[in-house]
Amino acid sequence: MDDRPRLLVVEDEFIVAFELRTVLEEMGFSVCGVVSSGEEAFQIAERERPDCVLMDVSIKGEFDGIEAARRIRSGLGLPTAFLTGFPRDQVMEKARDVEPIGCFSKPLDHEELKAALDEFFTR
Repeated sequence: MDDRPRLLVVEDEFIVAFELRTVLEEMGFSVCGVVSSGEEAFQIAERERPDCVLMDVSIKGEFDGIEAARRIRSGLGLPTAFLTGFPRDQVMEKARDVEPIGCFSKPLDHEELKAALDEFFTR
């Protein structure tokens, strides 16, 4: 049985999503899905029940990443970490009710991301 933490990646830029999946797997995490919209994110999260969702703030679909995370949090109780090109403080202010486990600026600092995820999963 695979005891690695399972992550769902929500990122609509293919190259970024591919790189992120590769980096996360190299870090020792399991990626249970990579999707590009909030609607897909909810469906996969409901089916796969990941341990955490890595959510880009700007994604395709009817609603942005913050609203997708809000729906996943309220409907499924799953934690989210945001990925963004916007100022972190703005994202955290808008997403306060989602209680995100973190917010990471693009381009991603892989060491910062790993440290934060490791800390979250060892609580």
